[in-house]
Amino acid sequence: MKRKCLLLAIMLLAALTSGAKVYIPLVKTVPPSTGSGAEARAEIRTSIYSPLAYIDSAVLFISYPESTISSVIITNDSTDMVVFSKTNEEQSSSIQIDIDSFVKFDNAYNISVNAYGYWWVGSFDYWDLKYSTTEQKIVRGFTGIIDDPGSTHNYSVYGVAGNAVSGWNYGVSGFLSGPKGGTGIYGSSTKDEGFNTGGRYAGLFHGDLKTTDAIYATVYNTLADSRLDRNSEQLVSGSLDNLVQISVFKYNLNQYNVDNGYESIQLGYYNNDSGILDKEHYGLSGQEISTIYPELVTESQDGYLSINYVEMVPLLIQSIKELKTELDDTKAEIKALKSGTQAVSGIPDQNARLYQNEPNPFSDRCVVKCTIPQNVNDAKFYLYDFSGRQIQSWSVRERGNVQIEVHGNALEAGIYLYSLVLDGVLVDTKRMVHIE
Repeated sequence: MKRKCLLLAIMLLAALTSGAKVYIPLVKTVPPSTGSGAEARAEIRTSIYSPLAYIDSAVLFISYPESTISSVIITNDSTDMVVFSKTNEEQSSSIQIDIDSFVKFDNAYNISVNAYGYWWVGSFDYWDLKYSTTEQKIVRGFTGIIDDPGSTHNYSVYGVAGNAVSGWNYGVSGFLSGPKGGTGIYGSSTKDEGFNTGGRYAGLFHGDLKTTDAIYATVYNTLADSRLDRNSEQLVSGSLDNLVQISVFKYNLNQYNVDNGYESIQLGYYNNDSGILDKEHYGLSGQEISTIYPELVTESQDGYLSINYVEMVPLLIQSIKELKTELDDTKAEIKALKSGTQAVSGIPDQNARLYQNEPNPFSDRCVVKCTIPQNVNDAKFYLYDFSGRQIQSWSVRERGNVQIEVHGNALEAGIYLYSLVLDGVLVDTKRMVHIE
């Protein structure tokens, strides 16, 4: 029998559980309404004639508030095949059934009990029964199960709230009571019974978590304990060269539609009211990053790429360290260059100047302006790479306001230093950036 309705189950209080019993919550199905709408259905669901079903040592016990004629049907949850059926023609206040002979380990089952002229339905997992001991037992306070392949939408638990004081409406609310660890809300993308949270948390999700709009938080903590690492090795170089290849983009998000599952109605993925489509965003290209750091790019189940920006932070730190090393080496080179020239006080004319190249950064060519006094005998212009290695040098014959052209066709993209030396005295050193 294929189930097409939501099965809601209300458990007894945990205080009622004892020994190895596993209580199976039974809820009355909704027959045709005998009154006006929801009021009649609510009255039926709150009937005092609810049977009590529980498992104890692989025996199913069903107790009734009053003696009644009853029928019990147990079906396999995945196939809807009947695995047990029994009708009790005599009035009785309880029945018991040995289920160990027909239920199988790690299977889910549905139970239907007919009593007082109504059907009462519930479900149980045989995994629970096998491992439900005094030390380890699973008790569900509220259970909703629906698994109908013929539906367009299946909601196991559906909550709607509104019209209370603004800010105090909760569609679904859960909290952790008592002093012990756990979580207020647990969600999993696989069938499991959860695991030890290791502390007290408002929410725990076992699997990927997806949202279409912003996530707001005060602090983000990423697990980073070396005791949990393997194949760990220190990154010593290469990050700077890789990161300078990455392009930074400014963009607007493009709305796209997703299928809602029926009637071919398309829904916008992003919330139009959130303003996320109107704002300009800054980021990187997943396609580009995948060619440099493929391990930081993930293709989601819908085929789109995402970037692990958090793990790019260590790469930025490593790049800063590499840049600091290069700067220290350059300072040492410049200091050595200064020590091999005359003292600054020996400059023939204090009006000597070296200016910033234009444009900066540059691609094909740039112009460096400088002022060389008339009484200077020897003027030289030097070009160094960022490590301090000399790339080119020019002897400058002109005096006064002079322009020196630097062509980029022989240069790789990167940062360069240039210096003006007059009669063996260093006037100044500046930095230029060449881009391809």
